[in-house]
Amino acid sequence: MKRKRRVSGVLLIIAALIIMQLPVAEADAATSASDFKMEGTTLVKYRGTETDVTIPNTVEVIAQSAFDDNNDIKRVVIPDSVTTIEGYAFWGCDNLNTIVLGRGLTEIGDYAFTNCKGLTQISIPASVDRIGIKAFADCVNLTDITIPTEVKLIHETAFDGCYKVYIHCEAGSIAYEYAQELYERQEEMPEYEDVPDYEDSEEETDETASDSTTDSVSPSDTDTEGNLLGSTWIVGNSAVVFIDNTSPKVLDGNESISEEEDREITTDVLPDTEQGILPKYTIVDGKIVADQAYYKNQTLEQVVLPGGIEEIGQFAFSRSSVTAVEIPEGVKDICYGAFYHCDDLQTVSLPTTIENVEPKAFAYTAWMEEFLENGTEDFLISGNVLVAYRGNEEHVVIPEGVTVIASEAFMNQTQMKSVTLPESLITVGEGAFEGCSSLAELNILSRHLSQIKDRAFADCALTEVDLPSSVEEIGLMAFDEGVSVIYEGETPPVTTHEVSAERLSNEDYRPYAETDAENGAESGVQVTGIRNAVATLEGAVRSYTLSVTAADDKEPMERAYLRSYQTEMPADMTVYDLQLTDSSEIPLTKLGRQILTVTLPVPEELSQEDVIVYTLDRNGQLERPESERVLLDGVDAVRFQTTHLSLFGICGDGSGYPTEQIIEVSTTIQSMSEGSDSTEGSGTVISSYLFCAKWGLGAILLLTGTANLLNVRSIRKKA
Repeated sequence: MKRKRRVSGVLLIIAALIIMQLPVAEADAATSASDFKMEGTTLVKYRGTETDVTIPNTVEVIAQSAFDDNNDIKRVVIPDSVTTIEGYAFWGCDNLNTIVLGRGLTEIGDYAFTNCKGLTQISIPASVDRIGIKAFADCVNLTDITIPTEVKLIHETAFDGCYKVYIHCEAGSIAYEYAQELYERQEEMPEYEDVPDYEDSEEETDETASDSTTDSVSPSDTDTEGNLLGSTWIVGNSAVVFIDNTSPKVLDGNESISEEEDREITTDVLPDTEQGILPKYTIVDGKIVADQAYYKNQTLEQVVLPGGIEEIGQFAFSRSSVTAVEIPEGVKDICYGAFYHCDDLQTVSLPTTIENVEPKAFAYTAWMEEFLENGTEDFLISGNVLVAYRGNEEHVVIPEGVTVIASEAFMNQTQMKSVTLPESLITVGEGAFEGCSSLAELNILSRHLSQIKDRAFADCALTEVDLPSSVEEIGLMAFDEGVSVIYEGETPPVTTHEVSAERLSNEDYRPYAETDAENGAESGVQVTGIRNAVATLEGAVRSYTLSVTAADDKEPMERAYLRSYQTEMPADMTVYDLQLTDSSEIPLTKLGRQILTVTLPVPEELSQEDVIVYTLDRNGQLERPESERVLLDGVDAVRFQTTHLSLFGICGDGSGYPTEQIIEVSTTIQSMSEGSDSTEGSGTVISSYLFCAKWGLGAILLLTGTANLLNVRSIRKKA
């Protein structure tokens, strides 16, 4: 009898200890079974709200869209029983940051993890044979993925939009060959961020190009809407296109506009604005060729720009059919990718007024490619701009007369050991000598040099640099840390930055505070400057601050409104300046494909009206993002989404607004499509019950076992 009591006591104590060590997630498996909608061994839909999900080991297939757009889930464990993850299974799970794949998985389906913007790393098990179409596309924060040699097929689009990803794999494997091609394509991925129809341009082949919509465009066929990328009318050297701001496609123009009309855009364009479509001009205020103004336009040949132009915008002529371009005096800036991939562009004439040529401006043009492959000179120079270098000298002397070295002109010239800058030089462009790993000597003859732009001499072997007193500006990371920079002048140059540093994806272009390595820092967006406002950023992996302040200068908004509507800006418009920053404190103006959702309180004077939200694009042209009226924790508010930061205006639309139609939301709102979720927090309640039950049962067993052992000792004493 004593022996039985002793054995049972020990067993009860052991059972208690085991139960109390069980993680709640495992104990939860049975009680949360209703969260998983099953059809046989296929998981059809997950209906729970847990952040940490362990899929039952009875599941063999995760069906299409089983978890799509689930913004609760942060971690998912997929058991060895799962063999297939079907298409779109985890599409758009913005906050999913950890995925543990089982060793029985054989296929990752098409679009399976597309738009999982919080995902940073993943390891593919050796059992996987295939990674499907865009399986991880737009996982913009994905930095590391391990792919074993057993993987035999990786679709070429599997990692589209993954700007930072590095593939860990064995040399000679399928994954290794894929990685080398991917790293080359990553150089072009900023276009993927900027251009809404970039995918179409990549898929277009030589055989289909001649059948594209753009080629067949003429004034006579533009009486219906469509994606008419080149549908423009030249109006006295200006042009207008009509853009639907809700889905950035170029729509049909206005046939009443002709080349004989005055160079000013007339009010004939206004009727379309009444339908919610705002006109955008390819040439803005006679000074700027707008971003993407002639992108993919296949009707262009020789282009002569009018006088008065000062800037050629980002991707302005990219992938167009232009064959020759004469850029007039007065143009100062040629922006990022302005003539990128103009495969037929053979002749370029640059003026002496050029001050800045941004990266990729002439990359992959026939002009540049012919020089690099068959040029007879070491330097490609047009006007006073040194555009490219094709030599292999160790000691390079840049010719006199050059005033501007274009961005990336000498990038990765690893054989170069010294360079001499001429007396005429004024500007060293962004990344001009970046990656010249042997460059240890910099001789500056110029006493006119005033600008050294971002990363100009990054990743070089320089240890000491003497700068003349004429240098007024030095860009971010122009020199590596540890380089001794000596200024001849009494006042050191000011620190500046280029627009590339303002891209959210270019984290490596911004310096971060040593104290903010994001260790332990909660990712997300904190709003300052205005009460009762919230914001969320898709796939935020670090902390950000959104500053919302009343605009000091409303003139850009006033000018844009007048340009679009030919009338003054509404008197009731409140104009805000929205600035997003991280710990680098550099304003982030371009978010790529990561969407910022902003909810602002409606100004009191507009409480009885429906409201409209306006903003400005990079060229100062008016846009109207979609918006909706919401009740945010009892506060009347308006919610909208954006992928760029600028001035934003809120005004009434002149009609009343029935308050009973307002959607109620909480400060945990994630996206435009979400409202309040009555089931939110149920997972926490279940976990609490499980926690209590686990420890309660363990305590009972422990006390019972202990009592049995004490009872045995008591019997012994009596004996």
